[in-house]
Amino acid sequence: MYVNASLFNTINGWAGNKLADNLMIFAAKDLIFLAFVAFLVAAARAHRRRGLPVLIGSGVTLAFAFGFGLIAASLHTEKRPFQSHHAQLLINHAPGQSFPSDHATAAFALALATLVFLSRPIGAALLAAAVLIGFARIYCGVHYPADILGSFLVSLLALPIGWAVHNRRLGNHRRTPATTLRPRG
Repeated sequence: MYVNASLFNTINGWAGNKLADNLMIFAAKDLIFLAFVAFLVAAARAHRRRGLPVLIGSGVTLAFAFGFGLIAASLHTEKRPFQSHHAQLLINHAPGQSFPSDHATAAFALALATLVFLSRPIGAALLAAAVLIGFARIYCGVHYPADILGSFLVSLLALPIGWAVHNRRLGNHRRTPATTLRPRG
């Protein structure tokens, strides 16, 4: 717990530069919406090229990530950092339970599902955005670093389930959805 609070204090302590603060506020609050749009674009393109199984695999991954997030939240009910520590709170947020971060869970789940099932380049970009969103949630004072790590882990745990459903839907073919090669014609 000490390392978590200490790392939080360090990152949140960087707040105070207007340009950096505005960037982090945008990343903490609004970048998730752009991530959803990128996911939808990747899903539409992948569906056209490879059909329904990639959508099912990614959808199952998202659903289980959110479900695992709810389970994790019920098991670890730590309060938000601004409730128990001195924090520079850059965005308005209601007090409450902190672990895992819903924003970071959504961002990591979208990124991992896109990376594995839909598009490697878009997935890689979404993974970078997810890291930024998670960092920004700490910087803005609403989450601890462990909350973000927990979000990544619950999203990662959901991938094998999405993969299993995807493979079952394809008749157990051993292809990687985002990298299936098609003959040139």
